Amino acid sequence: MVSTAIHPDTGEFIPWVCRLSSFLPCNVPIAFGFIIATPTPFNTIFWQWINQTYNALMNYGNRNATSLYTTEDILKSYAVAVGSSIVVALTIRKALSGWTRNLTGSKMIVANSISSFFACATAGYMNAHFMRKTELDKGIDILDYEGQNRGKSKVAAQKAVAQTANSRFFLAVPIFIPPAILYGIERINMMPRNFYLKTTLEILAISFELYFAVPFAIGAYPQLGKVSVDEVEDEFKQLKNSKGDPIKEFIFNKGL
Repeated sequence: MVSTAIHPDTGEFIPWVCRLSSFLPCNVPIAFGFIIATPTPFNTIFWQWINQTYNALMNYGNRNATSLYTTEDILKSYAVAVGSSIVVALTIRKALSGWTRNLTGSKMIVANSISSFFACATAGYMNAHFMRKTELDKGIDILDYEGQNRGKSKVAAQKAVAQTANSRFFLAVPIFIPPAILYGIERINMMPRNFYLKTTLEILAISFELYFAVPFAIGAYPQLGKVSVDEVEDEFKQLKNSKGDPIKEFIFNKGL
């Protein structure tokens, strides 16, 4: 649908790489690197950098755009998001290195998935938070149910960013699907010995996981969030709609 490619706040087309429709094709090679690649420090840093750079683009492209971001805001947020995610990933890899050092085959893939889950889930949460920090500082627009903009609320921004960050955590949960599939195939001695067939099977398992990851995570919260009048700042508590009735609830664009 065309509407999924247009930002609800700006009315402009979202760059393809930032759209949810790009998630599967962009993440197949990233997930392959996380799950299949040998867990060396270089691989950990490289794939976390790639993954969190993509996440930063996704978070920025699907932000609530009613708060203006400066170039300095974007660069600072990107540096903190990527840097923190790499530190988290390296720490987790180091903690598990004694267990993963001598593993091969599907056992290594299972171990990679465990460390990748904690690294990606934590880093994804932090990335969403830092890349949208401007919204937390400046607030986002809240609207009444007649569609009238009532001003900027930091409380609504906190809910929007928290829900988006939570969805990034949920996004990492299906990462256990490919290892489970591949481990099961190896256990029944059905794993192809041919390199190309084995790689094709691994890519299919990862694609299967990613196909379910997006609706599972993004569907956790609606894009249009709600906040009650009791939660927002005092300046919004006495507002009334066009009929003169007190407004009891506001809506806001959570972002994706």
